[in-house]
Amino acid sequence: MNWESLREGLTLIGIGMTASVIVGITATFIRDRYFQRKPEDDYTYVVKSKKGGKKTVVVLPPDLPEAAQQDIMRKAYENLGLPPMEHYPVPMPRCESNLWRLRHHKTKAFKNGDSQAVKIPPEIAYDRTDIDLDIQRIGDELRIRPASSN
Repeated sequence: MNWESLREGLTLIGIGMTASVIVGITATFIRDRYFQRKPEDDYTYVVKSKKGGKKTVVVLPPDLPEAAQQDIMRKAYENLGLPPMEHYPVPMPRCESNLWRLRHHKTKAFKNGDSQAVKIPPEIAYDRTDIDLDIQRIGDELRIRPASSN
C-alpha cells in the first residue's frame, strides 16, 4: 500500500468537502440577500377553472376575516366565469412553516355529552353557523376549515 497516494487522496477529499461547504454557505447567503421571499408569496394562490382552463390569482393572508376571504373568492369565481356559490372554498397554505405568521388565540376544550367541544373566539369565528367543517389532525394540532363542496 502506498501511503503517499492515500494521503494525497484524503487531502483531495478534504479539499472537496471544504469547497462544497463554502459553496453551500455562499449560495445560501446570496439567495437570502438578493432573492428575498415576499410575505405575499406564502399566501398567493392560483385558482383554475376545470372548464376552459382559465386561471386567476388570489392573495389570501391567513388572518383575513372570513367575509373578506369570501368576497375575494367570489370575485375570482366571477373572473373565471364560474357560477356563484353559497360558500366558496378557500385555499389553505400547504407549507407548515408558514403557520407561525398566524395570530394565536387561546380557548379551552370542554365536554359536551360524549363529544369534545371548543369555543371559537368571535374575532376568528366563521360568519355563518350553518356551514359544514372539515377537521384534520396534524400531530397534536387540529386544522378546522369549511368543507369543500367536492
